[in-house]
Amino acid sequence: MPFGSLSVSNVAIPQYAPPYPVDGCDFTSETVLTVTYQTSLLCVRHLVPNMLELEDEPQVSVMIVQHNMTSFGPYNEYVHSVKVKYNGNTFDYFLSLILDNDSPVLCGREQFGFPKKLGNVTLASKTGSTVVRGYVERPIGQKIVEVGFEPKQKVKGPVETTIQGLNLRVIPSAVSGQSPSIKELVPVDISMEASEVWQGSGSICFPEPSMFDPMHEVKVLRYVSATLLRNASLAIPLPTKVFQL
Repeated sequence: MPFGSLSVSNVAIPQYAPPYPVDGCDFTSETVLTVTYQTSLLCVRHLVPNMLELEDEPQVSVMIVQHNMTSFGPYNEYVHSVKVKYNGNTFDYFLSLILDNDSPVLCGREQFGFPKKLGNVTLASKTGSTVVRGYVERPIGQKIVEVGFEPKQKVKGPVETTIQGLNLRVIPSAVSGQSPSIKELVPVDISMEASEVWQGSGSICFPEPSMFDPMHEVKVLRYVSATLLRNASLAIPLPTKVFQL
């Protein structure tokens, strides 16, 4: 019997039509809205792997991003993360990401371990008020997160920053009862540049909580900061190492 002729390589499956690139990701973003707050240990501890350290009042960030163009095409994205320590180093551990494009969902989960799901993410700058408003729906019609931002002052730009992120990447075994085929922590650096930066006041609420995406459990104790970046450029290079568990 003849064999297939497709040579297996380091691209995503299906290999005859890979759904995402595997050589890093680039993003041009119209708006990046970030609200940072502190929560209690009790509110977030059960969502964080047991090898990661937390403060008594961990710092949490919520982001809503409008990507004009990326390596996967345009899309909107919601990101929820918490500060942790691993081996003495501080990272933003990603708790939840929801977005409206299947290609970065597949790439983020399979290659980098981002906990991504499909949903609806909206960010509106023109609201008839001073407030920029964003919200997340999953499923569509159920608003599980709402984010508000009131600009106060423009910061001299441009600005450059790097988020040192960390993901838990787990690929379950296809064999029942076996250990995961892959279990590792993946450090990811997200570099950002923006020509325009605004500081202001932020607000986060969870109007229609969902146990399927329980970010409402990460309650706000006090707000830390809120910023809005415009005309931003983001990049995620390939990691140079992973931490096997």
